[in-house]
Amino acid sequence: MRKPTKREALIGGISLAVTIVLCVLIIQHRDFIDEIASWGYTGCFLINVLTSGTVVLPGFGSILTFTLGSVLNPAIVGAVAGIGEATGAIGAYVTGYAGRGLFRHRSSSLYLRFNDLVDRHGSKAVLLLASLITPIYYPFAVFLGMLRFGWVRFFLITWAGRTIKNMILAYLGYFGLRSVLQWLGLNF
Repeated sequence: MRKPTKREALIGGISLAVTIVLCVLIIQHRDFIDEIASWGYTGCFLINVLTSGTVVLPGFGSILTFTLGSVLNPAIVGAVAGIGEATGAIGAYVTGYAGRGLFRHRSSSLYLRFNDLVDRHGSKAVLLLASLITPIYYPFAVFLGMLRFGWVRFFLITWAGRTIKNMILAYLGYFGLRSVLQWLGLNF
């Protein structure tokens, strides 16, 4: 097993510390998170960065994107949420990148299967998982960092996939939730 370099250990430690601090802040200040949501596009971006970069509020960013799509321009909401989620995913990627030396068994079946998946399908696998509403993208991003998948390529593909997903959510909110609200007599 290769020991992590000082640089890798420092980056991993900082990334882990930032993730822990964000988790604690989110838990302690849930009312503030609700206030951010009322900030419109800026709140959409910040919430999606936080929910994509931590595992504390899984699904909250998707719910917010769906809801804001019904009251704001859904194309802008989807684009803003996509860039926010891609930005947050960089934290998970950096955690894996710095923690590669900590992965003890590179011959484990999970590591070998995942490495094989990325070798065979690479960018297509990243795009597919980024486009889905799934809680496994955070650990997937960590593994991609561990495998030294190119960070620029990771960011761009994640941005594309998350934008597709969030555009769909925002338009579903626009057509679905807006119709229900209009039926109830609440026009936005």
